[in-house]
Amino acid sequence: MEDYRFKVNLGGMIEILSDHLYSSPDVYIRELLQNGVDAITGKKKLEEVSFASHGKADGEDLGKNAGQGVEGCISLDIEEGKSLIFSDNGQGLTEEEIHRFLAIIGESSKRNLESGRIETDYIGRFGIGLLSCFMVSDEIKMLTRSCKEDSPVLEWLGRPDGTYTIRKVEKGDYNQNQSREASQYEALASSCGTSVILSAKPGMEEYFTRDVIEKLIIYYGILLPFPILIRQNGKEKQMNPIFLPWEGRKTNSQELLLFGKLMFEEQFFDCVPFRSEEGNVSGVAYIRSYPVLPSARVSHRIYLKNMLLTEKGDNLIPDWAVFAKCIVNATDLRPTASREGFYVDEVLEAARDTIEDCLTEYIADLAENDPEKFQQFFRIHHLTLMSLALATPKLFGTLADYFHFETTRGNRTGYELRTCGEPLIYAPTEEKYKQLSQLFFAQDKQLINVSYVHSLDLLKRLGDMYQIEVSAVEDWEVEDLMKDLSPEDQDEGYEFLKMANHILKSFDCKAELKYFSPYHLPTFYLMDENTLLKRQIASSRSQSSAMFYNMLDAFASDLANERAATLYFNYNNPLVQKLAGCETEKDVKVFVEILYVQALQIGGFALHNNEMGMLNRNIMALMERGLSDV
Repeated sequence: MEDYRFKVNLGGMIEILSDHLYSSPDVYIRELLQNGVDAITGKKKLEEVSFASHGKADGEDLGKNAGQGVEGCISLDIEEGKSLIFSDNGQGLTEEEIHRFLAIIGESSKRNLESGRIETDYIGRFGIGLLSCFMVSDEIKMLTRSCKEDSPVLEWLGRPDGTYTIRKVEKGDYNQNQSREASQYEALASSCGTSVILSAKPGMEEYFTRDVIEKLIIYYGILLPFPILIRQNGKEKQMNPIFLPWEGRKTNSQELLLFGKLMFEEQFFDCVPFRSEEGNVSGVAYIRSYPVLPSARVSHRIYLKNMLLTEKGDNLIPDWAVFAKCIVNATDLRPTASREGFYVDEVLEAARDTIEDCLTEYIADLAENDPEKFQQFFRIHHLTLMSLALATPKLFGTLADYFHFETTRGNRTGYELRTCGEPLIYAPTEEKYKQLSQLFFAQDKQLINVSYVHSLDLLKRLGDMYQIEVSAVEDWEVEDLMKDLSPEDQDEGYEFLKMANHILKSFDCKAELKYFSPYHLPTFYLMDENTLLKRQIASSRSQSSAMFYNMLDAFASDLANERAATLYFNYNNPLVQKLAGCETEKDVKVFVEILYVQALQIGGFALHNNEMGMLNRNIMALMERGLSDV
């Protein structure tokens, strides 16, 4: 049986890179920077190996050819809107290496020849980076000279159709019209390295302008540890500071905050340096000075070996840390093929845990040692900190005392609730809270509104931690706030109560006479969850189409028909006392219906169309009666 080899259509491969792997053509700068970094890293490794293996003399011989003692450097020579020459003084390539690494898709010059593994000192891993240049140029020309002794300067010319040529370059091969290329040859002839020469293809001219290239260098390579130079019209400018501001020397918060402002173009509240041995990850979390929704998507700067990898913190930055923008540099995390993210593995998870621990420790330390600053931090980010408190038990005790809850005794902190010495009774919905709050407030009883985001979960967790009873308000607790009438008042109100029950029957409501506070509140409407659902269905029916009308009718038919709503009349109220003395149901009906609708409005319940119409009719009837008596 004969074996056959796969063949790769380079044009199709470039289309895949453009449309599916890389997010935009500007990544060609990233890939060139990455190749330059790895070439410089490779040269340094060769020098170290030679020095260790053969002693100082041989190391000096290699250094003479390789430029030993000269720091790594990358330069970009721009012809505005037309072409770019990207150069590094790295290890360069031999002809055999060109055939192997540039002609075989997926082969990488960073692979160890014995183990077949990519060495961790390098950024690139997949052997496809240079192909990204075909996204902006119809041809890639490369001049290269290897650090190995007696290596010539070679010219490689690659085309998108999958063909390429290699030739040895001599000094006289360039004419006056190729002076820029001639200068590259002269530099390589006396040292080693690589120059990639690109010309803009139609429609891609903007990627060869100085403004765009400068922005891309700052975006992708500002943390690279050796100079990146831009050359144009005989002038030279260094683009990066060549050091990590949080490593290698002592730095203070002010210096880090200035760096964060440079990177993100905003002023931050504070900063938190972190370091993880797992993955060799280090960086700074910058605390934002303005509130952010817990669902917000945060833009970070995440680097792999000082080269920008992604702005997304997925799987590395905790989801709850939306109050922070992070600058992260990793050495030993594994990038995906597009180099726009990391593989999720045990090393990445350990690094994420370290970053999470640093942020939680920052919050705990701030609360303990700088209460004033913590209060400012808490006021800005309390919504996000709610999620953090629920997700992180060890921080709940620190944060819970600062959360605010709406109650009938005003806003109360978690600390005030847990030290009040009584059970914590809450209304589960905004409607229930509005309905009951007047009664509880008038009698100085505490009722907590937990309709806000995370409020109920925080309250229950607070009760669990401090062994406090936490429960939803029950109807019997509401009725305990009312007193039964005396026998004399029961006799006086008997006929009124009988008429009121007859009037309210059509509203699935019963009437009761009670004493309760405040005295100026004539009525109080109380319904159970079943009745509330029936009212909501009725409200929806009035606004729905025929199909949904029938569907809602079916839902309503499944609910019990007993009258579970009660309209309590306050016998402490002078108006109710006068109303109880009325002898004719016609007169009582007008006032009972008005008080019924008023009680619904006070309780925050939506009115049905017939109830609003009834209110208007009764008000008009009272007005006509009043005018007729004038």
